Amino acid sequence: MSRLAIIGGGFMGGALAEGLIDSGWGRDSITIAELRNARREFITQQLRVPVTDSAAEAVAGADTVIFAVKPQQIHETLRLAKPAFSHDKLAISVCAGVKIATFERELDAAPVIRTMPNTPAAIGLGVTALARGRHATDQHLAHALNILSTVGKVVVVDEEQMDAVTAVSGTGPAYVFYLAEGMIEAAQELGLSKQQAYTLVYQTLRGAATLLAHDGAGPSELRARVTSPNGTTHAAITHLETKQWKETFKQAVAAARNRAEELGKA
Repeated sequence: MSRLAIIGGGFMGGALAEGLIDSGWGRDSITIAELRNARREFITQQLRVPVTDSAAEAVAGADTVIFAVKPQQIHETLRLAKPAFSHDKLAISVCAGVKIATFERELDAAPVIRTMPNTPAAIGLGVTALARGRHATDQHLAHALNILSTVGKVVVVDEEQMDAVTAVSGTGPAYVFYLAEGMIEAAQELGLSKQQAYTLVYQTLRGAATLLAHDGAGPSELRARVTSPNGTTHAAITHLETKQWKETFKQAVAAARNRAEELGKA
């Protein structure tokens, strides 16, 4: 098994490490570089993988390096990592909006795979889009696919599509969590207890998502099946349509895509 360095032990870096460990990766084969003391302590206690505050140290001992820092930190991170980087190492980016060209320039034409996973990777239910750089071979792409497929499904895209991926699936879990917040608040306002609301909403979302994944009919047909004329679901959907909910949601996804583009220009 190859040795992996994760630069950035925040939520996404930690989620990937957790997912990889659950899929069978040895804890000693993963090293996480993280600057924050509190987060290093958390990683040591919860994930029990080697941790360091030096990006260069983590990179030196690895043949594959996942960069999982905030986009605003990537230039400084690459500067610190570069002395330990060589062309026999593969760079995998999970930095929203950061172009492959940035890594290739900063790391002297190293092989680069740009990815966008999402946080359900922590439980093996993530989805990750991958785009490869000019110097990445089929073997590099296959290696990245092998790593990321351990934490969920994987889709190969062109880099030009990556900002849209970020807006749809990278940001996507937050849309679901936000919907859950609203449903829980509505349930409590209608007289249900907090515990009742949580149970009803959690299981409804879980069941609906599972049904969507297993029934080939698609979301429109599944919605139509439960929307009887003049029934309760019809009343709810009609209200959402009068508020242009679908158009508002499309605009929100577009706003996320635009922000990803802005981060890529920073």
